[in-house]
Amino acid sequence: MFCVFIIIVIMAIMAPTLTVSAALSISISPSSGVSGTTITVSGASFSSYTGDRLSIYFDDINVTPNGVTVSAGSIFQTTFVIPDGTVSGIHVISIRGKTGAVLAENQFYVSQQEIVLDRWTCTVGTTVKASCKGFHAGKEVTVQYYSTDVPDVLASQTANDSGECTLQFSIPVSATGSHEIHAQNEFGDYAQTDIEIIPSMSINPVVAAVGDKVDLTGFGFTGNSEVDITLHGDKVAFAPVSEKGSFSATFNVPEIRAGTYSIAIDDSSRNIKWIAFTVDTKITISAQSGEVGLKTKVDGTGFEVLSVVTIKYDDEEIAAAITDSNGAFSVNFNIPVSVAGPHNVIITDGINTKQSIFIVESIPPPVPDSYVPKAFSTVEAQTHFAWGSVYDPSEPVVYTLEVARTADFQQPILEKKGLSVSQYTLSREEALRPSRRFTHYYWRVRAIDSAGNEGDWLDSVAFQVEPSNTLPVWGEITLSGIGILQVIILGSRIRKGAKHQKVEQKT
Repeated sequence: MFCVFIIIVIMAIMAPTLTVSAALSISISPSSGVSGTTITVSGASFSSYTGDRLSIYFDDINVTPNGVTVSAGSIFQTTFVIPDGTVSGIHVISIRGKTGAVLAENQFYVSQQEIVLDRWTCTVGTTVKASCKGFHAGKEVTVQYYSTDVPDVLASQTANDSGECTLQFSIPVSATGSHEIHAQNEFGDYAQTDIEIIPSMSINPVVAAVGDKVDLTGFGFTGNSEVDITLHGDKVAFAPVSEKGSFSATFNVPEIRAGTYSIAIDDSSRNIKWIAFTVDTKITISAQSGEVGLKTKVDGTGFEVLSVVTIKYDDEEIAAAITDSNGAFSVNFNIPVSVAGPHNVIITDGINTKQSIFIVESIPPPVPDSYVPKAFSTVEAQTHFAWGSVYDPSEPVVYTLEVARTADFQQPILEKKGLSVSQYTLSREEALRPSRRFTHYYWRVRAIDSAGNEGDWLDSVAFQVEPSNTLPVWGEITLSGIGILQVIILGSRIRKGAKHQKVEQKT
């Protein structure tokens, strides 16, 4: 007992001079990664191993074949790369002495290879984003799509230092159902996921009229099958489906009233898809341009069934028709008298309205030939004018006649418009005065069709008017006035004479 006491006393006296050695430790950065990741290993409290050559192990692999020498001060640091092909999970990084004994260790986590999509269901052609991780740092990752035995390469990208990459790709043509997507690299890193393909369709055009051609394209249907295409309860087309689930079909819109319908596409596996389709009204005019009076036909489809359809030319109603049980009609009309140029043709059933343009021709009629008076001839005061009739498609043709004292027709003394025949005789009121010596009258004429197209004037024709026993109206009025004046004067003289005679008799 006394001996134990002595030992305790001695230890108490020596305690201030003793130092306790700290435990050996290593730290690693980063603490997780993938094959190819560069790891920094730092050691502390290794002063007793100063000058010794130690080894770093990754699991049982010596990743520092030349060893690591501990310098003075008890701290060391070194780097190494995670070996290729390292499997995911927890791994041990250790530092070992000359004898192979483990002096210190730490854990390192290798990430699991993984591919994650931003969606799990889509249609053909959809852009998909894939996030990959756990792959060899700095090495290329390739993404493949399996719809048949031969995969489609979708995209590739180099993984970053953390073994991650993000890729975008479009889903290739493929049949309905689940398809595998693989991500892999040359070192055997591999991840897989699935994506579900659902049917999709496109239609062109989305709005059409009866009789129009429509194209349908489908993807993601059952491969090596057949689809039926139904509109308004009637099968309008069918088409074979390829191994990869695609088809194309064409149909003409049947006679149905205007409106929005659902087209059904049904394959042999009862994959039924609907797509919206609009049937529009349609009119067809037999001529888009021509002359006044042209016989024209209008056909219409898609209008209200068994309803009255009116046809207007500009603002004038010119025809009407009743649609049949499918909303179709046909009606004839003649282009009314109207000026050259575009005119609106409007067809409406009160609900549906369609408009077209008809262009009336703008070609003027030809110049008439002159008949009488002939050039430099002498005619009577009530002369007769005649010229050759002209033909124009926009009938009827009318004429304008002008007479002037000068060849420039600046001040016509006679203008007759809208003459329906190719001749005109001056009335007594319009009779011309006799021509003076070396002076002439001039006449000309031109044709105007029902579209208002004015032809060129006939070259002016000079003529003279001979003196006539038949005075014009103004002459007759003058003579009548003179005669009346003479009668008045004569009567006054007679009255004065009679009065003078009575005076003489009284005296």
